[in-house]
Amino acid sequence: MADKVMVFNIIKSLKNHVKLIGTIALLSILITWALLTFLLVPNYEATSQIFIEQPSGNAPAASQVENLADPEVMDAYSAMIKSRDVLSAAISTTGSPLSPAELYEKVTVSNVASSQVLNITVEGKDRKMAGEIANSLAESVVAESWEWLKIDNLSIIAKASVEEVPSVMEENGLYVLAIGGIFGIIVGVLLALIAELFNMLFRTGVLERRRKQSKLQTVFK
Repeated sequence: MADKVMVFNIIKSLKNHVKLIGTIALLSILITWALLTFLLVPNYEATSQIFIEQPSGNAPAASQVENLADPEVMDAYSAMIKSRDVLSAAISTTGSPLSPAELYEKVTVSNVASSQVLNITVEGKDRKMAGEIANSLAESVVAESWEWLKIDNLSIIAKASVEEVPSVMEENGLYVLAIGGIFGIIVGVLLALIAELFNMLFRTGVLERRRKQSKLQTVFK
């Protein structure tokens, strides 16, 4: 019987805090949505690849590969690809909102080990835009050719993907928001029970003080 009374009191206390529980659940859903939409946006990397063919008469193939692996040579390629003019052209072509200085920090130039392949990698919150910029930079390299580096031929052997990737909200929006809502309800119920417990303790304390005062008054009479 006592258990039933306790359960009834708990249910009654929860009914008294329905607005609190509903408000916290709604707030949890909104926070979940905001986090996944604005803050927890994944950072994508898009990479295009260029094959560099150096003059065959100057050095054997092994020497050409070693030349590309030379840090000074890589620094030269990186400096040219990340030059302000090339970056500005890529921004203009793709319509990127980034400035050349901002894009500079997001571009990485490297070589594939033991090969004559150059990687141009662009980081970004928008995978499609990152891919378009990486491809634009590769096309600029091929178009310029940079003959003074004694390169016979430059060709793009792999383009970065420009397919749009749906966000977590777009793929599992209802599922994620439902989890946020359930979490909010659990937190709301816990807070409601804590509030009811403090309220009960407060009422018990008040009644105890009144009882003591009543006993004192009876004694003095």
